Amino acid sequence: MMKPTLILALLALSLQAADQPAIDPAIKAVTDQVNATGASLMPVAADGKAYRFTALNVAKDFADAGLQPLLPLAEKIASLDLARTKVTDAGLKNLAGFKNLTELHLENTGITDAGLDHLKGLTSLEYLNLYNTKVTDAGIQKLTSLTKLKALYLWQTGVTKAGIAQLKGKLPAAQVNMGWTAEDDAKPVAIVAAAAPAAVPASAAKPAATPAKPTEAPAKPAAAGGKLDAAIAAQAIVYKDIIAPIMQAKCVSCHGAEKKKGKLQLHEFAAIMKGGGEGDVNVIPGKPDDSLMLIRAKLPEDDDEHMPPSDEPQLTKEEMALLRWWIASGASESATVAAAKPTPEVEGALAALLSKGLPKADAKVAAKDEKPKVQPLTDAEKKQIAEISTKIAALNASLMPLAQDTELLRLSVINATDKFGDKELALLAPIAKHLVWVDLARSQITDASAETLVQFVNLQRLHLENTKVTDAGLAKLGALQKLEYLNLYGTKTTDAGLAKLNTAKGLKKLFVWQTGVTQAGAKALEGQVPGLVVNVGLSEAEIAKLTAPPPTPPPAAVPAKKEEPKKADAKPAVPTTPAKAAPTPAPTPAPAPAVKPAPAKPAEAPPASKPAEAKPAAAAPKVN
Repeated sequence: MMKPTLILALLALSLQAADQPAIDPAIKAVTDQVNATGASLMPVAADGKAYRFTALNVAKDFADAGLQPLLPLAEKIASLDLARTKVTDAGLKNLAGFKNLTELHLENTGITDAGLDHLKGLTSLEYLNLYNTKVTDAGIQKLTSLTKLKALYLWQTGVTKAGIAQLKGKLPAAQVNMGWTAEDDAKPVAIVAAAAPAAVPASAAKPAATPAKPTEAPAKPAAAGGKLDAAIAAQAIVYKDIIAPIMQAKCVSCHGAEKKKGKLQLHEFAAIMKGGGEGDVNVIPGKPDDSLMLIRAKLPEDDDEHMPPSDEPQLTKEEMALLRWWIASGASESATVAAAKPTPEVEGALAALLSKGLPKADAKVAAKDEKPKVQPLTDAEKKQIAEISTKIAALNASLMPLAQDTELLRLSVINATDKFGDKELALLAPIAKHLVWVDLARSQITDASAETLVQFVNLQRLHLENTKVTDAGLAKLGALQKLEYLNLYGTKTTDAGLAKLNTAKGLKKLFVWQTGVTQAGAKALEGQVPGLVVNVGLSEAEIAKLTAPPPTPPPAAVPAKKEEPKKADAKPAVPTTPAKAAPTPAPTPAPAPAVKPAPAKPAEAPPASKPAEAKPAAAAPKVN
């Protein structure tokens, strides 16, 4: 006879199994076949209604034929990542059946205008990335049937501003990102120097298509005519004295000796050249445009593969120019600056960087910049995380490792925003210390969730945009000492609530677009938290200025009629006394209005909480 405890255990298992959706054998066969090739096909959520495909790990060998195994699941695939693959225009014919596709990555492929013909039927498409393809103005006009398109990336393509303007006439809701243009590349590289920069008028700033993301302060321009010292150039080693410090400042915290995100390490020359999970394509000597390091650095900041991550200090244009020059010159470990033959684009930067002599090596820098090594999970912790992950997945939310080589966790409720609230967040309390990234944007959480969030003692990044969080909820968040990024876009927070974050000394980036926070409140907090940048977005006046129609040009002057020359036999004109000019009649006064207008009120400063109707792209300055 079975023991009661065993019966209960078996009953619990059967109930748990009943809650899990049955896996269709045909679907399982397709996913197994695809995943066996090294590509990845997996459900977006636990219900298995939508799937995500990426050829990231097999991009070098993935061609048109690789799309064939996906066809049986075409209508279930919501996201398709073919970036850097060998897929051609002809291969895109296979996408005809992907009727529910919302996201498509074609960046760094050989796709041309002809390939865009095959995308006309993808009417559910919201995101399309054509970075570094051969499409032109003629090609993108074929996308006008994609009425749900919200984001289109056209960096380094043949598309012009005129072509984009034409497309926007048909798809006004689409945000089109051109990235750096030839005009931007022609501008002088910013150089670090001791001299103070000249003031730049606010009107000269280029308006951003998406909410501006604060980065490090812009580099100061060097004094005009700065020259590279020949003696120093002959001694300085490009890699050791120029490139390694850039890696140390911007890359090693995630790709160092201990932490190797994506199997990539950048703390030493050999590791840089070895590359990560995609092989030795990180740096290809002599080919900067094919080197993955630069390709990812030049991606839009909100692209999942952009490096460094958008909430980390970004490479400056100066640093990008130096990296490109080093790779183009052969990516040597031992070449001197003089031997690498500096180009005019980088000579000024090198002069400024080496103006105080060669930098002294500091063995302690690497250890300081790298984040502490995380202790491995115990078996009991792994079991606990697995149980809670199952509960979270049942809600259509996602709890997963931050990266493939770490046990730290990230939470995203993007697919469960309508039903994820305070009660659901409380499920994570037992594993709170393991969570470092939490995305609760557009969810149903309230100020009550602060009781749970304050337990996330290792939290580094928190998205609360478009939630019901108010000043009351911020009072407890100041205790999160490791919090570096906080997004409060579209919440009802004010200066009073912001002031309660002054104890969050690790905070570096804070977004408060469309809130009650003012410039004064933002500056006050920046003064209390060293290194913090608070982004309040554009004011009504700034938005009005950027969106105002151009002034109407004055009417062209009508040229005076040219007099014909007098004939020789014409009689001379008889002089007459000039008539007196008739007095100009006084203007007739306009009739008085029927209703007397109210006296004008003094102008008031626009409230920071309502910066115009126009919303920034993607609704919030968010990074995934």
